[in-house]
Amino acid sequence: MKVAYVSTCDIFGPTNNGGAQCSHRNLYLLKQALGEENVFICIVTKNREDLSKLTDNMTVFFSNCDNNFYSIINSLLLRLSFNRKVETSILNYIVKLGCSHVFIETSKLGKLQKRLPKEIKQIIFMQNIEKDYIKNQLSLRPEFLLLVLPTIVNESTAVKNADIIISLNSRDANQLKKYYRRNPDLVLPITFDDSFTVPGVEVCRPSSLQLLFVGSLFPPNEYGVVWFAKEVMPHINADFTVVGKDFEKIGKRLSRNNIKIIGTVDDLAPYYHCADAVVSPILFGDGMKVKTAEALMYGKPMFATNEALEGYEVEGQKNIFRCNTAQEFIETINSYAAKSPYISFDEDIRTLFLGKYHTPCYLPVLREILISSIGIGDI
Repeated sequence: MKVAYVSTCDIFGPTNNGGAQCSHRNLYLLKQALGEENVFICIVTKNREDLSKLTDNMTVFFSNCDNNFYSIINSLLLRLSFNRKVETSILNYIVKLGCSHVFIETSKLGKLQKRLPKEIKQIIFMQNIEKDYIKNQLSLRPEFLLLVLPTIVNESTAVKNADIIISLNSRDANQLKKYYRRNPDLVLPITFDDSFTVPGVEVCRPSSLQLLFVGSLFPPNEYGVVWFAKEVMPHINADFTVVGKDFEKIGKRLSRNNIKIIGTVDDLAPYYHCADAVVSPILFGDGMKVKTAEALMYGKPMFATNEALEGYEVEGQKNIFRCNTAQEFIETINSYAAKSPYISFDEDIRTLFLGKYHTPCYLPVLREILISSIGIGDI
């Protein structure tokens, strides 16, 4: 039994964005569930230097779809991520291996799925409902209009050909049912490996409430942090630190006495340990937010929007506060700030993480769905 794992995610780069972390998680679970020797990795990369990064169980395919000309041609041909030549190379590789199953990391590769031999069972992991994701991006990047039709066509084809569909959360499951009249076979939320460690030395805390945002600089994060800095920070008694890849690029825009923009760092742990609470002012987006799971891992009290908490079962957690307007953030944070000393580590929040969002929790679930739904047999 051989399983091909197909991903267009840059698994060779740093895993500091949500998509990469989720892809690494899925590959880990797949190897653990089926046996590492049975999983053959097909990676589509945009970096030529990655072409040499081969192992016995991994093949790398190069795509130049970042090139504007090729991207336009691809879109007109209703393809995403790579062209027909790369698609054929992947198809031939899977067939030559004699794979019985293929696990695809996205619902954007319907064209490839349609060409796969019918005897190969297909599993797709829907990191987003791509039809919604591309439409949401249009307000920020109008040039994405060219991608709307190929996205819809590929996702519809992917769902039609899939034997197993895995969704991230109930919102995506509902949209899947609405658009394509399919229910997911499994809802597999964002999870995290437990890398929590107790600080080696006692953390010295300032008297003011220390708020932390963690996330890379991409549109929903940037919009939320800038909005929070302008609309909330002038009205609360707290300090705000922003950590995440490339945020230093907009540091000057957010300069205030009680705001510190750190940006890219090698280790997030010291910043989590020094924070009293995490802020996640994400006002729009799709899927689930990986950094929410990370904050749960650190047992951090949290002030977060509904979007930031989407897919997480946090009801009843006394130190997780839902705030969706500037006034709600201001009133809730000021009320919390007035009650020092602060609870910078909540054991109940960490227990929630260990029970529901720790990656090993879902290994038996994934193994069972593979065995029962497509008859892989004893693993």
